Amino acid sequence: MVTRPVCIYLCGAPPAPIAAEHGRFADWFRRLLADHPLDAVEVDGTAGGRPPDPADFAAVVISGSPASVTEPEPWMDAAAELVREAMRVGAPLLGVCFGHQIAAAALGGAVRVNPRGWEVGTRAVELTADGRADPLFDGIGPHLRVNFSHRDVVDPESLPAPGCRVLAGNDRSEAQAFAAGDAVRCVQFHPEFDGAATRAYIRTRHDLLAADAAARGASGDHPDALLAATADTPDGERVFHNFIRHWALKA
Repeated sequence: MVTRPVCIYLCGAPPAPIAAEHGRFADWFRRLLADHPLDAVEVDGTAGGRPPDPADFAAVVISGSPASVTEPEPWMDAAAELVREAMRVGAPLLGVCFGHQIAAAALGGAVRVNPRGWEVGTRAVELTADGRADPLFDGIGPHLRVNFSHRDVVDPESLPAPGCRVLAGNDRSEAQAFAAGDAVRCVQFHPEFDGAATRAYIRTRHDLLAADAAARGASGDHPDALLAATADTPDGERVFHNFIRHWALKA
């Protein structure tokens, strides 16, 4: 019987209109956790102070954020420390979007604003050979469709070897997922986003996304096109469930 909870380490919140209609980041992760015999504890990672001990939990999930690793804030130091401690003690940790990026930075990798523009909506990623062999993608792939909302990316060449392995990529970023050691896994996409929440992000950023698409001559990235293509993503949810089954429930 698993008695330790999952720590949902929150690095921010959705814009107020999205939260009012669709809930908080923690609510979206709890929706997926409801399929498993695990409780959840929420920790506000932006509040300052020392991070929790990852050994106290079955797993830690570091959420997305409206903040950017490319514009450091003091509270981000604790998030990075949490990643390094999880690596040190072998505790399961899943970094999601911002969590993916802060984990890469904590381990010595580089994060940059993507010159290829925003990646928002439902898009495809392709597993690498390491990804096809990793339990995080058990029963999925080699291609999967997942939901995104981000502008920053991890430089795959900067991830320290041999401890880190790129698990997935696409034409927007060669590092859409990576593994660090045995128990840290990170994904640029949002397994917790359903189609409705993703469309809400597109609508909230409509003008910004339209300007970005126009500047790059990328009509397929216009928010109206993104809205038409956005959907629920069972592949993304399966990734989260795989993390819980293969790491949290075995911790």
